Amino acid sequence: MKPSFEKISIGEERSLLVKKFTCSYFDALYHFHPEYELTYIVRGHGQRFVGDSVEDFKEGDLVLLGSNLAHFWRSDASYYQAPDPSGSEAIVIHFSEKLVDPVLGMIPEFSVIQSLWRRAPQGVAFASDNEAFGTIRELLLSLSTTTRPAEQILLFLRLLTELATFPETRMLASEGYVPRLNEAETERMRRILDYTLQHFREPIGLPDIAKEAHLSEAAFCRYFRQRTQKPYLSYLNELRVGHARQLLIASSMSVGQIALDSGFQNLSHFHRLFRRFTGYSPLRYRQIYQLGAKTSPSAS
Repeated sequence: MKPSFEKISIGEERSLLVKKFTCSYFDALYHFHPEYELTYIVRGHGQRFVGDSVEDFKEGDLVLLGSNLAHFWRSDASYYQAPDPSGSEAIVIHFSEKLVDPVLGMIPEFSVIQSLWRRAPQGVAFASDNEAFGTIRELLLSLSTTTRPAEQILLFLRLLTELATFPETRMLASEGYVPRLNEAETERMRRILDYTLQHFREPIGLPDIAKEAHLSEAAFCRYFRQRTQKPYLSYLNELRVGHARQLLIASSMSVGQIALDSGFQNLSHFHRLFRRFTGYSPLRYRQIYQLGAKTSPSAS
């Protein structure tokens, strides 16, 4: 899908822009910009698209994006069905390239941060369940409440140092990722994603989604795999299991009801896929959250 260009107005007198967004759901278009970006999800869950990476996101998700790396976050379908004005929240920091190379590159004490710039072109995810993440979370929250420019810069430099030495990170987009700047592909992928998010609770066959994309079934399978690095059925099942996980945590529905509401017509198939994606049976997954367990017990 073709990303659209987004103009970020940091201003000539500033090096970074810190914003805190509170909204019903995340639904920004697939876009890119020259500025680097840090996005921290305070509340909300859904799917994150970075380059050719498609993954679930949830509270605590933190990602660093390099210059012109295409991205967007899309909330789970449940957020659209019963919108809550404060149901989703994120802290987004945009910072200019003029801060990255000309300034920090000349200060030997900040040489450790250079490792971030080498990884940023693919996007970097930081594991929020690591015990070292507490310091990063505090710095992000402080940055979002501080309005004095000089204090923001000092906090931001400390944040970058913590991120550069963070013990658990991983790359998102593949090394060979190259954005495809074709308007027709943008609209085609948007139709695919919108149709899937609207209908994942219903049976979706390859003829249905291929027709939505205006492709033959074989051409659609190639198209989707090339652009997301996974088969469409895997993407659909991940979306359904993600929805089921939320219902297991937030509702009192039976496992059978949740399976049907998540688009699974066969209960044993639901159990098998749920265990494959989470490592637990649906019932055990619910028990873990109900008990508020701090460590994950063995799967049952």
